[in-house]
Amino acid sequence: MKITHDLHIHTSLSLCASREASAAGYVALAKQHGLTRLGFADHYWDERIDGTHAFCRDGVSGFYNPQNTAHIEQLRPQLDALRGQGIDLLFGCETEYDPYHHGVAITEEVAETMDFIIVPNSHTHMMMPKELYQPYEKHAAYMVNAYREIIESPVSRYITAMAHPFQAVCCPYDNRILISLITDDEYRRLFDRTAEKGIAIEINTSCWYQKTDAEVEADPVWHLFSLAKECGCRFTFGSDAHDHQVHSVYAAHTALACRLLALREVDLAIITR
Repeated sequence: MKITHDLHIHTSLSLCASREASAAGYVALAKQHGLTRLGFADHYWDERIDGTHAFCRDGVSGFYNPQNTAHIEQLRPQLDALRGQGIDLLFGCETEYDPYHHGVAITEEVAETMDFIIVPNSHTHMMMPKELYQPYEKHAAYMVNAYREIIESPVSRYITAMAHPFQAVCCPYDNRILISLITDDEYRRLFDRTAEKGIAIEINTSCWYQKTDAEVEADPVWHLFSLAKECGCRFTFGSDAHDHQVHSVYAAHTALACRLLALREVDLAIITR
């Protein structure tokens, strides 16, 4: 099965992305690599939700405060100008887990205007207090709690997928350690509820950029994805592109993922089809 969508793309509107990362550039790449649906998900914190106390790490408020509604809405006219080229363009966001309000940093008012929404439980480099990095069990427990609060939040019905679940971003040690510290029973409880809610699991290929197939196959995340599949979860794929380089290997990594998980079209979220 060939994956023809990418539902996790950042443009230069995301402060951590390349200044050259443009919607037009991604559309040109999509044509080269056989992608027919692109989902633009710039980082976002709804200004209607007070983030003053939610930012647990130094500098996080400075990262999210500028990335408000008016900021990301600048992309809409750019996408409108690019339509009609055989590529479906979806306007969405990667919003954030809000640990202060025990939910998600987006209001229903804004969520209703989005084509899709992805939310990570794994931006622990920003949202988690530093003292929880060790022992590792505390780090893993933080992500479990974050995941649960996201899928049980009032806006959960608007969430399309969990972004890079349990793959702690910018972890100061090998983040794969954390995956094995969560029991299969815990994963199953979370994934059963995820499936009930109609929320998909994102297979994020960014962590495999510049890795060999053998290294990708050895990633313990496949066990996590297999459990999600057993629980009836659907999947989306995302490159998590922050520049125009990653699509050069996206097709190879998505094909490998489909083979390792024996995915069929029915296993993909409806929005991807």
